[in-house]
Amino acid sequence: MKKYRVLRMAALLGVLILPGCSQGILEGIATKTAAPITEDDIEVAEAAENGTGQDSEGQIDTGGWRKAESPVQLPILMYHSISEGNGLRVPREEFRSQMAWLRENGYYTLSPEEAFLVLTENRMPSEKCVWLTFDDGYTDNYTEAFPILKEHDMKATVFMIGKAIDKGHHLTENQMLEMSRDGISIESHTINHLELNRMTAEQQEAEMVQSKVLFDHILDQDTTVLSYPVGRYNEESLRLSEEAGYKMAVTTEPGGASSDQGMHALHRVRISPGLSINGFASLIENASKH
Repeated sequence: MKKYRVLRMAALLGVLILPGCSQGILEGIATKTAAPITEDDIEVAEAAENGTGQDSEGQIDTGGWRKAESPVQLPILMYHSISEGNGLRVPREEFRSQMAWLRENGYYTLSPEEAFLVLTENRMPSEKCVWLTFDDGYTDNYTEAFPILKEHDMKATVFMIGKAIDKGHHLTENQMLEMSRDGISIESHTINHLELNRMTAEQQEAEMVQSKVLFDHILDQDTTVLSYPVGRYNEESLRLSEEAGYKMAVTTEPGGASSDQGMHALHRVRISPGLSINGFASLIENASKH
């Protein structure tokens, strides 16, 4: 039923869903504002409401998970580019050392579906868990981070900007598809990467709904997580992200994530360049609690 509502909202907001590549879908997406909302002749195939898509949580075997003794505080690590140049770029060798430290110290990397269960059910697949996230979907997430993650058999999540697909220095559709088949989740960073707290409710809704429909279609998935662009959001954003069908949304507020923050206002741990391994370890340990 939720999938039906999101598809209907997409129709109201002017998303043109065409078969084939992402550019076909993007043809009907406005640049900054929602299309005029009308309800003329809106029809959604009955199959969309009664679709056979499997529930992603149902595929997770939680039989060996342990109940946390206290409310979980989960470190959600926030990366951007794996390169050199500014405060958002972590050099490849630093990233490699950080992933090696996580592996050597017994950390389990979570998928979004697993992170949702950890935070909502207070159960964990391992004593030590971390959720790796990358904002913006830079090409080096594929060329530099992806091989290192595969080497260590780690999962991660990339928050991709809808209109940046196949554009310079950002992931292509084929790269996203390959990554999604190999443990990397692709989730939403909205369509245009605009500051949501400066937009009307209708504009925010367009950014959230249109990007969800886009990634659902390209990747044949239920896109469940939103990252607010540059960490800007307001009370309307919290409500609208849930109404758009996202189970979680992440911010740039510092610290470990917990359910009492609200599942649509989760905090993250920013990883900056030049961080020593001891500093990296301290950030994660301070953000962990269970």
